[in-house]
Amino acid sequence: MKILVTGASGYIGRALISELHEEGLNAIGTTRETLNLIDVGDMKRFGDLDIVYLCAYKSRFIECEDDPTAYRINVDAQIEIARQLPKSKIIFLSSEAVERALHTNYGMHKALVETALLTKEAVIARICGKVTDSRLKSLAIWLRCLIAMDSGVYRWTT
Repeated sequence: MKILVTGASGYIGRALISELHEEGLNAIGTTRETLNLIDVGDMKRFGDLDIVYLCAYKSRFIECEDDPTAYRINVDAQIEIARQLPKSKIIFLSSEAVERALHTNYGMHKALVETALLTKEAVIARICGKVTDSRLKSLAIWLRCLIAMDSGVYRWTT
C-alpha cells in the first residue's frame, strides 16, 4: 500500500506521517516545495497511490478571509487532487467549522470540499476541538485507522 500525505510538514501532517511510518506503512509526504497548491500539476508524478490524506490547506481563519489564494488552495486544489486520483481512497481533514463557523470563509471552504468529495466516495475526517500537543498522537492514530473506514463523515473530538 502506498500512501501520500499532503502537508506533511504541517502540525498534523507531520504527526500523521510519523504514525504511518511507525506502523510500517509506505507513506510519503508533500511540502510547499514538492506540491504547489496554486497549480497542482500532474499528480501522476507521485506514482500509484492507494490512500491520499489531504492535510495541506490554509488553516488560519484570517488567512482565509484576506488571502486571495485561499480559495484556490483550500477548495480548488483539494478537489483537483481527488479528481486526478480516481482510484485512490481520499481522506480529507475537515473541521467543526463546517458545523459552527459556516459564516466564515474557512468554514465554507471546508464545507464545499466535503460536499464535492463525498460524491467521490471519500472519507471526511472532521476534527472537532483544538488539537493540542497532548492529543496529537491520538489524532494521528485515529487518522491512520480511517484507512479501513467506508466513505462518510467521521468526527474526532478532543
